[in-house]
Amino acid sequence: MEKLVEKKLEQANKLIFVKRYHDAEKLIDDVLASPDGHSELLVHLRRIELSAMLKKVEKTRSHYLKQIKAGKAPEINEIALALTEQHGEVVSPQESISVFQELLKKYGNNPATFYGIAYSMEQQGNFDRAIYNYEQSIAADSSWYISYFGMSQVYYQMGDEKRGDHYFYLFESAAPFNVYGNFETHRRLCQEFSENERFDEAETAIQALSEWWLDNKGTCPLEIQIYELLSTAKIAAVRGDQAEAETRRTRANGLALQALDDPHTTENVLYFIAKVLEEFDDFTAAFKFYKRILKAEGGSPAMVQKIGSQFLALGEYALARELFVDAYEVHPENPDVRFCLLVSNLKLAEVNVEEYLIGRERLRQLVESGGDKVELLALLHSLIAKFAGDAEVQGHIGDVYLRLGNIDRAARHYEVMYQIDGKARPSALKYAAFVMQNREPDKAMEVLSRISDGPGLSADHQAEVYWLKSNYFARKRNFRESLQLLRKVLALDPWNVSYLVQEVINLVHLAPVDDDLKKVDKALVSLTGNTDEHRLDWSEFDQATLRFEKLNAHELVYARRKLRYLYANGSDASLSDLVAAACKHDASRATYDFMKLLNTNFDSPNIYWALGIIFKELWQLETASVWFEQMLLYPGVSNAAKSKACLELADCLIWQGKNQRKAVELAQIALDLDERKDARGVRVLAHAFLKAGEVRQAKIYLEQGEGEMDPETRYLRGLVEYRNGSRAKANEIWKPLLTVRSESLRFHNIKQEVLKFYFDGVPYLKAN
Repeated sequence: MEKLVEKKLEQANKLIFVKRYHDAEKLIDDVLASPDGHSELLVHLRRIELSAMLKKVEKTRSHYLKQIKAGKAPEINEIALALTEQHGEVVSPQESISVFQELLKKYGNNPATFYGIAYSMEQQGNFDRAIYNYEQSIAADSSWYISYFGMSQVYYQMGDEKRGDHYFYLFESAAPFNVYGNFETHRRLCQEFSENERFDEAETAIQALSEWWLDNKGTCPLEIQIYELLSTAKIAAVRGDQAEAETRRTRANGLALQALDDPHTTENVLYFIAKVLEEFDDFTAAFKFYKRILKAEGGSPAMVQKIGSQFLALGEYALARELFVDAYEVHPENPDVRFCLLVSNLKLAEVNVEEYLIGRERLRQLVESGGDKVELLALLHSLIAKFAGDAEVQGHIGDVYLRLGNIDRAARHYEVMYQIDGKARPSALKYAAFVMQNREPDKAMEVLSRISDGPGLSADHQAEVYWLKSNYFARKRNFRESLQLLRKVLALDPWNVSYLVQEVINLVHLAPVDDDLKKVDKALVSLTGNTDEHRLDWSEFDQATLRFEKLNAHELVYARRKLRYLYANGSDASLSDLVAAACKHDASRATYDFMKLLNTNFDSPNIYWALGIIFKELWQLETASVWFEQMLLYPGVSNAAKSKACLELADCLIWQGKNQRKAVELAQIALDLDERKDARGVRVLAHAFLKAGEVRQAKIYLEQGEGEMDPETRYLRGLVEYRNGSRAKANEIWKPLLTVRSESLRFHNIKQEVLKFYFDGVPYLKAN
């Protein structure tokens, strides 16, 4: 299509858009009167659609018949006639299809012919064939955009919204003035007609948008109403009708205020209204909307960045700062708000923003990687020299001086950081931690009391709050309150050395023990002073732990054993002591604690063994078995670890009453791999043989430990006698067990087994 023809067709479409049909008709007739215009069937189709709208189909049909009779441009006029009869409903869809098919044979491929076939097939509900012919139309001429509209409507009728939207978008992009409902199209036309002083058309262009909403959706959005009122108010003012202009502006402002006050107004609607108000020069009102967006909960980062970049790009640095200072007051930890506020401050301070941000990124890399301390300090001083109002930089330089032992210098930077950024919880916590350790604990508690426990508080920050408060109460010698808070922290991080040291100190002071034990061990003092772990002396600590163990201070012993294990280089003895302490104190808590060691540098078959033993203590034998099986699957597991795993797995199978032959095999493997031939291994094997019905073998293994008579061995020896029919002898062996206190679920189950035979005389084979 020639550019001039295309331009005039677009102008005609604009006139149709604002309902100036007769003007559009005249313009189209002028185009069709020209040689270039007459050959364009898209222009003919637009006249045909307009004639159907104006009820002039017969006149248009007569025109094309005369042209055909006169022999002028037969292909164009015959196709145009067929389109006229089709759109004017002069013929049925089937008749129309037949006509277009004949034209296709006569003149070959033409986009209008395929379009005509598709249009009628769509009317018949033959959607697949309609789509095919619309596609053929576009294949014949990619500029035949009207077929995109046809395809969109077919897909909508088929329920395929996604494809319908796709083709409608293609149509709207090619012919924006052929459809209503697009805000930008209505706005653009309104402005264009206003510039040409065609005010009636301008009003119609913008009012058609609200009409479209009401006709198609049943309601018109508030933001569209506001734009329409402000647009028509401006038109009224230009016309000299100031009273009407003021009335419309007042109504628009009322609707805008309604949207601003409504807590349910979305940020996108608020932003749209703000841009509308800006367009009509009401910057004060627009600013209120931007503030409302930035103060709202759950605002999107993209929106914050959009508003920030808008003001900064315009060079409105003071306004941007005012906007983001207000937003910071509500959302001090929002990274996008913080960034925009920082850039605003940098611009106002006339700092090279790009250079400063590059330095800041390098700072982040050095801090995260623990890089060169000299470079880090030099970079920090360089950044502060350029701009001293960056709280994060002040905090980092405070950290450096604190590590260097320059407490006073660190304090100055932490104070500045807190003054700038005290509303943000990370900065407040960093400041509180410094003050708690190096200044006044009461002042630190004042800071902590202002940190909300709201849902936005991360687990790390919550732990830090609990930890600092626990620290405070310990300093005030309120060890009980300190311990209560510390337990909350340990629930989040049960292996933190600082937390464990404080837990041990609290429990030592709370334990009902002699004064000579109520002292802090040298190792604990060294740990609180950040002494090199290789220089720690644990001898006094270990001796005190044994004394506490004899006093049954189980919680304290468990805490001490945990701490000791962290510095024992994963020794088996230390782990065994820890597991024993866990079983005596609280096995359920211990399972959680040990789970936390998985996927850390402590992860090993020994941790699986510990978890298995603790679950056995809870008599959760199936779960325990899973952990022992995991030990056997661990790559490169040692023979000693295999022996332990096989022995415990056999024991679980025995007590579960499952697969006793496998239990025998596992117990034998455990003994073969155990260089020490531990008595417990022999006992488990004997128990396995007994459960498998091999009483003689069981007796042989039990007799290997002739002098040993621990409760479990006593139980098994009695069981052998009972199995052999010597009930009286069995009862004699078992009798001491009846008065022994049950201190574990395992021994409780042994006693239950004994009672079953001792008093009830249940036949052994029936019981097993």
